Amino acid sequence: MGRREKPVDHSHPARGRLAVHLRDLRKSAGVTYETLARLTGLSPATLKRAASGGAVPRRTTVETYVEGCGGGQEAVRAADELWRQARVEERGRLAQLRAPRPELIGDEGDLSRALEVVWEQAGAPSLRSIKDRSGNPLALPVSSLARIVNRDAIPADEQQLQAFLTGCGIPPERHTPWLSAFTKVTRRSPAVAAGELPDEWNRLRRQATLRRLQHTTSRLLPGPSTAQPGHTSGNDQQWMHFLSLLDPATMEHIVASGVHSYLASQAARNGKTAAELGAWQPDYLVHHNGKHMTIEVKSTSNPPGRPPTGGATGISPRSPSNGGGSPAARAQPRPAEPPPALAAAS
Repeated sequence: MGRREKPVDHSHPARGRLAVHLRDLRKSAGVTYETLARLTGLSPATLKRAASGGAVPRRTTVETYVEGCGGGQEAVRAADELWRQARVEERGRLAQLRAPRPELIGDEGDLSRALEVVWEQAGAPSLRSIKDRSGNPLALPVSSLARIVNRDAIPADEQQLQAFLTGCGIPPERHTPWLSAFTKVTRRSPAVAAGELPDEWNRLRRQATLRRLQHTTSRLLPGPSTAQPGHTSGNDQQWMHFLSLLDPATMEHIVASGVHSYLASQAARNGKTAAELGAWQPDYLVHHNGKHMTIEVKSTSNPPGRPPTGGATGISPRSPSNGGGSPAARAQPRPAEPPPALAAAS
């Protein structure tokens, strides 16, 4: 006859309840720790430690323990809930967090705090566990998960948000308010977002946009510029006056057209045509801090005089819809151009 087990440690009540539950399951199944070890593949020491109440075991250990005792899905779910309560108690962070309900989320900061609460309420499961239980692991890389739970980023899209919620134990039928909050936070137009800024910020933002547009358009004018450093030429002044008359919507359209032209040029450099532009997405396309958008498009080479494109920190690349790989990886090889002397001779 084996030695009797030590009494359960009830210094942490939730942890103690989990240990008692596991011991009761083993006794009801009429198996010893040695037999349970053979059934589960876990060591007897691991099983005893899980049912001691001295520490919260891994979630997978709890589930394997229950299944080894003959428990079905209902028994596993009951043990999971006791594990979750024990983890929340052990971490002790949930009571310190403040976040609005999904219906009251107003910006990215609210959404980020609310998702952190979701993770803590789930017992702060491991990132790998969330990914495996998400129902859509391809949409939820571990690197993206780390940024979400550390509040360095919000989910990149609705699929990633739903995968995160599912992995944290929120069933799909409760996703609707979260999706509505995500839409409200991420799909505001630049004009609406600008309208929420103080008037002084709007004035400075418009001045900065005017300067950038003036600088770009003045370089497109024919002929050399006669302006001295620190002064503006007559053409520059005319452009500034013209740009100052534009309404915000028109300025936004000009900027959007310029971005589209840039993406089209990068598509052409990577062997794409204008008709195929919609078949792939930029490697990085994401809102940053709710104010700026970061875009990176990889190409086979850089144009003369243009520095390499900078990366976007903390953002996971999206998978294109036409077979995977970046645009550069799908570029068709181009024939080498002949030297100038040969070209002239031919």
